[in-house]
Amino acid sequence: MTIILVSILAMILIFQYFQSLRRNIQSKNTVISRFRNKLKGNNRLRARLAYNLSNSLMVDPDSNINLGDHDNENQLREKADIHRARLNKYGHSKINGEVLYLGPKGGVYKFTAEGKKKYI
Repeated sequence: MTIILVSILAMILIFQYFQSLRRNIQSKNTVISRFRNKLKGNNRLRARLAYNLSNSLMVDPDSNINLGDHDNENQLREKADIHRARLNKYGHSKINGEVLYLGPKGGVYKFTAEGKKKYI
């Protein structure tokens, strides 16, 4: 009788041990899957695309920065910062189809149709 009780108790303990191992593996999988889902999420993808766009605009001062009515305040500030950084780094920057130049004393100007400098 005692042998039967001991063997049943041992079987229960082994069963509980394997159940706890299974729970640990499942919890690790959920952590990994949550991490994967976070990296593959739409917000992460949008942020990555915005980051790549701002980097590509920063590298080329001849690419146009469009300031539109649909842009929110943060987007406008980011585009203005990119424009200022390009002016300081390259001496010129294109925004809304106009090329603006940085003058020798720090002023910003553009060329008119007659070829004269018009300070802004």
